[in-house]
Amino acid sequence: GYVILVSGLFALASIGAALDLQHGQVTPEMKIFWRLTSTNILFFFPAVKSGKIDLSGLSSFEMFIVLPFAAMNYAIMNTSFAASLEFTSLVNAMILSNLASLIIILSKLVLGARVAALEGLGTAVGLIGASICAMAPAEVSDDENNDVGSRAMIGNLLALLSSIGVSVYLTAAKNLRPKIDLFLFMFLIFVQASVFQLAYIIFSGQPYEYSTDDEIGLFGWTSLRKDRLFLELYVAVVCNGVGTAGYVAIMKYFDPVVVAMVMLMEPVVALFQGIAVGVATLPGWITWLGNTVVVSGSLLVIWSGSKKTETVDATDALHQTDNDLMKSLSFKGSRLMKRPMI
Repeated sequence: GYVILVSGLFALASIGAALDLQHGQVTPEMKIFWRLTSTNILFFFPAVKSGKIDLSGLSSFEMFIVLPFAAMNYAIMNTSFAASLEFTSLVNAMILSNLASLIIILSKLVLGARVAALEGLGTAVGLIGASICAMAPAEVSDDENNDVGSRAMIGNLLALLSSIGVSVYLTAAKNLRPKIDLFLFMFLIFVQASVFQLAYIIFSGQPYEYSTDDEIGLFGWTSLRKDRLFLELYVAVVCNGVGTAGYVAIMKYFDPVVVAMVMLMEPVVALFQGIAVGVATLPGWITWLGNTVVVSGSLLVIWSGSKKTETVDATDALHQTDNDLMKSLSFKGSRLMKRPMI
């Protein structure tokens, strides 16, 4: 189970660098549409091959309201993150788009739900750290100094919007995932998210074509340019197949606080990955300070929730639904009852 978590960390942390490597006059919205549609193909075949195309575990409300709402927020979180890379640094975008655990707890406070003291303190500390990161200057050339503040703030706000989308998506995924097969769930999320994404591109008046044009074509990711097809295959297979699907799969068996702990390391991993491929540089001391404060606050939240965390070996059960799991437990229980007491 922990191997899946670590693999997901390194895989998903590289998405920022991968998006930055897609050069040319292509919009962030189109980059995300390419990511969604290419991943649809990736998850289609495993979903069909699994033989578990069964939605009976979902109520009508979950199928027609909760699932589309989760997909819409998945599209929002990806588009906001991709757009933030146009305005702020890679490390700032990664830090501010990974505040999901803090936002979930903050939402509990706003709604009047009971929150542990350490969780409340950790949320406050984390928000202070996020504010420090937001004040860090963007890494741009001298001739852009006049609008550097406003551009960086726009990028930081977009990254925060991505965190809100992540929070809603993870909350919905936590409730929906145990009721259907993993690959079927991911396929449905990516199909519906791509529909929402295309609708946004069309109604916002952005240029697009039903072609393979490598900048405005809806199938432009299939272009044989090295920063299109081959990079998109990496995004689909590694970032989404290993990263996104790995996180969702493991949430069925691990407390979300464990996933949050791993996600905290994404900005640091992403920074060095970005430096390795030439799309990032070492940030200034303000960003390091803010990141340290964010991690400190999140660790308080994790420490508070660690007492409720149960460690399990999830490797052999990633595709089980709740019904499968109950059948398995019932079978094992009946065998145990037949054994004599020792």
